[in-house]
Amino acid sequence: MNNIELLKQLIKRLRKYSWLVVIIALVFGGTFFFMARQSVVQWTSKSTVFPLNASSSNSTGSTISNLLGLSDAPKSFTEDASINIVELANSRRTREAVAIERIPSMNNKTISELLIEEHNRHTGFMQNEKIETPPDSQTRVNIASSLLRAGFNAKINKNGILELYYTNSNQKLVREISYVYIDKLSLFYIELKKKKAQIDFEFSIKKADSLLQVLNQLDKRAIALDESTFFTNEGLQRYSIPKVNLAQDKATVQSQYYYAVNNRESAAYRLQKETPIIEALDKPEPPYDPVQKSKIIYTLIGLILGTLLGILAVSWKIINQYLGDELNKAIEKASKPKDSPVLQPQKEPLK
Repeated sequence: MNNIELLKQLIKRLRKYSWLVVIIALVFGGTFFFMARQSVVQWTSKSTVFPLNASSSNSTGSTISNLLGLSDAPKSFTEDASINIVELANSRRTREAVAIERIPSMNNKTISELLIEEHNRHTGFMQNEKIETPPDSQTRVNIASSLLRAGFNAKINKNGILELYYTNSNQKLVREISYVYIDKLSLFYIELKKKKAQIDFEFSIKKADSLLQVLNQLDKRAIALDESTFFTNEGLQRYSIPKVNLAQDKATVQSQYYYAVNNRESAAYRLQKETPIIEALDKPEPPYDPVQKSKIIYTLIGLILGTLLGILAVSWKIINQYLGDELNKAIEKASKPKDSPVLQPQKEPLK
């Protein structure tokens, strides 16, 4: 069977079983249409946030770099490092904090309860699997954390602005969760950013207060010593030496108190400097972008795929026969012994 005969037989068979190809294409097209029809409409909110640093010495570029964790890496683990806000947004800590939050406008239910209820509203063939609502809150939070991870995304655009996306089938829930995400993310980022400066500020306050108490005690001792030696000879060393020592101790503590007060003011300024303000540039308000499988595109894909599979199924018998014939020809050609060349006697040249 040569190529022309193969083509003729294929055309003849396709004409004969064209009805079967059409049925297979319609079955696949209907299946894909049903798949698109069963899909749930998802709504995606978009919000952008930007940091406002209280320090005037930092430029916009350095502020964005610190926010994104793009500044130079620390030389050791103990050095201060920038916090990557994208990792913080996608962290389990943030998701769990969002999940336990209550929404007053939705019967004061927690987000974990609302997510599970919304998930169970769209169960069935080729949809969500039903989730049994657990009795304990921690298990609900864990389930909601997984649902939030599937619907939440954070990334940095080309201008260095943080973009937050959240997708869900309930538009009202999309709005409420998006706002809670922004609030929790801002709160956690500010807490982590100013934590070290807050510790230094509290230590400086305790140190200054402690030295002030020591100064008060020394003043009381000086007053008591002065009253007890009022009618004594101050030229005697047993009376003069305690006063000299007390004066030296007070001078030392006063010097330490002076530096402690300076450190306290410096720590207060550093705390104010390290406290960022995160503002939402684009708030997650409707209209939201709908995401749904297109019935037309899915139907066309099903028809094309069904047609190709139908043609292959109808033509497989002829194609299989053609391949078998070609394989047999190749085997026969390879198994034939090659004719050995006949040696001709060499004639002597005429003299």
